[in-house]
Formats: sequence, C-alpha cells, structure tokens
Amino acid sequence: MNILSISSILPIPGYLRINDFVFEFYSHYKKEFKLDKIYFIHPIKYSNKFIRKILRENSDNEGIYQIKSYKYDNFNITIFKYLSIQRFKNLHSLLSNTLFLLNKKKIEKIITDNKIDVIHAQYIFPDGMLAYKLWKKYRIPYLITTHNEIKYFKHNLSKNLAKRILKNSFCVTPINFTNYQTFLKNNINNIKLIPLGFDEKLPYIKRNTHNKDIKIITIAELIKLKNIDKVITALKNLANKYNFTYTIVGEGPEKNNLVQLIKSYDLEKRVKLIGKVPYEKIGEILINQDIFIMISYFETFGRVYFEAMSMKIPIICAKNSGIFGFFKEMTEGISVKHDDIEDIIQKIELLISDETLRRSIGKNGFELVKQYTWKNLTYTFNKLYSDSIV
Repeated sequence: MNILSISSILPIPGYLRINDFVFEFYSHYKKEFKLDKIYFIHPIKYSNKFIRKILRENSDNEGIYQIKSYKYDNFNITIFKYLSIQRFKNLHSLLSNTLFLLNKKKIEKIITDNKIDVIHAQYIFPDGMLAYKLWKKYRIPYLITTHNEIKYFKHNLSKNLAKRILKNSFCVTPINFTNYQTFLKNNINNIKLIPLGFDEKLPYIKRNTHNKDIKIITIAELIKLKNIDKVITALKNLANKYNFTYTIVGEGPEKNNLVQLIKSYDLEKRVKLIGKVPYEKIGEILINQDIFIMISYFETFGRVYFEAMSMKIPIICAKNSGIFGFFKEMTEGISVKHDDIEDIIQKIELLISDETLRRSIGKNGFELVKQYTWKNLTYTFNKLYSDSIV
C-alpha cells in the first residue's frame, strides 16, 4: 500500500520545532507494516519579506521559505507553498485551494509516479483541501485527522467548505471529543474518535504508592491556557488540611507569575517548579506521583494524560478539553470546570483524601489507555486505509 501523508504540522530540523506526532506515528507504522510506503507533503504558506511586513508576521525563520525538501529520520518530505492569511478563516479556507493550483504538476507527479492508494490529511485546511482535490481528480480515498478546527464552523464560507471536504472523506478521525460533537451536530457522520498515541515503552507497572505526602504533578508549557495558577490557588485552600507536594514540570512565559503566586501563598515548601525535563526522563518523574492534573482550556489533546494513566496515576483534566470524552467520569478519570476554583478544590480533595478511589481510577485508566499505544493505533489506521481502498 502506498500512502500519502499531507501534514502542515511537521517539524523541520534547524528551523521549526513543533509536535512530531505524525512522524512518531509513521515510525511505529513502518515497524508493523514494512511493505507499505509512506510519502509526505508538507504545506507551508507562501511568504516573503514584503508579505511578512504587511501582515506583521514573525520572520525569525527566514531560511524556511527557501527549503523545497528535507529528511526527517528515514522519511523524505516535499514542501509545497500556498497562499494564506490565517487570521481570516473564510479567506484562509478559500486560499487553501492554491496549494493545488500553484503546485499542480509536481503534486500530480508524486501521485502518478508513486501510485498512491490512499491519502491521510492532518488538518481540514490546507491539508484536507488538497486531499479533496486529489480525490476529485483521481478518486483516491482520503482520511482526515482533525485537531482544533471548530473555528472554521463559526464562519459560513469556511464552514460550508469544511463540511464538503469532511463529508467526502472516507473517514474523519477527530482527536478530541469537542470536534467529534461539532461534526455530529453538522451531520458529518463518517467519523471515528481516535486519539493520539503514546509510547508503549513508557509504562511502569511497579510504582511506590505509599508516599507520606500525596504527590501531585503537572507537566506542561507554562502558558496561561494551562491554568496552573488555578491549581496553585486550589491547593492553597487545601494546605492546612493535607500533606502534599506539587511538582510543576515545564518552562514558559508564565514562570515568573507562578513563582510570585507561590510566594504570595507561602507555598514555597510545597510547590516546586523544576523546569523542562527531557522526554526520556518523564517516566522517572511520573513513577512516584499520586495525582496528575492539567486543566488546560482549550487543550487540543495532550498525550501526557495517557502517559500518566499508563502508570496507573489518576488524572484530572478540564471539561470539554484535552482527553475529556475518552474516559468514564469518576471511574477512569476526573474532569473539572477549568474556571471554577471550588470545583477544582473539590476534585483534588476527593483524590487526596480517598486512597481507594485513587487506586481504582488509576487502575481503570490504565486498562483504558492500553488500547491507545502507537502500535495499536497503527493497526487501527491500517484497517481504515485498507477498507477505504476496497
């Protein structure tokens, strides 16, 4: 099977450091399905100094606009430019069509030379738009994995285009429950809720669950939407009742504000910011924790929830965000209203005070996420790819 991956969210070594989950997935996929071939198209919006000046866009990565192709691990990626003004959703959705129009011959050569059987796009615009165009011309089936695309459903033009692209795909695989619900409300029924995976090498079954102090942890970039300040405020209200420590792993622009907040609450001995930790060391930190909390809003997904659950650690997330909707409430995980301090206090206290509940949710969460390892997800998508071709 020859698979074309169209993804505008791919890292470019030396220029663009973003989530590498697409490469992570296909690295695992190739281990399981060695005969299948993967080809990559990386759409990047066209830009030059004049355009960036007019739109007041950051031009730190000037060299990125000169790259035509690159290698990442064992994958070869081809870059194609398109026109876009992303801040205007209707205009962005229309201009996404330029990805095909400006690169028609080169893209068609990739299709014909490599006898592409199925296409997997990562976003509705521009990735899904290109997949839709190729389906119309070559009748090559396509799948779309969606991330945070509800914004396109708030504008009539982009909404109508998005619905057309999604309805003509073989399958839409939103990674969060919020997208899933939005699509259902818009009569898009060819959908399957599939999360991002996690590394099956990470889980540690044997954990120290007899800590003198309850150990609570957040692993996140220190930015406002992570709502770490609200967790600290909630813990301040519990400090006189319970023994606990709260470890915050990560770096970001909110660090100084969090440090000041911790001092103002006199929690320096309880709450520690330990900075960013290499991914391969995350397991060593998680292994001794009792509760994982990250109440980001809006969180597109958040693989770290599954990584914590894989170690039988009960998790708290925000309602209608992140992995909300994947687990049974109060059985496999807990959700809170991200802007309701009393709700946050109540749910944290529930886990701190009830060891039996902690163990039960941790165990059930572990059983839930076993199906979502990268390896298992490769089989899920291989079946979808195969079924789309029949």
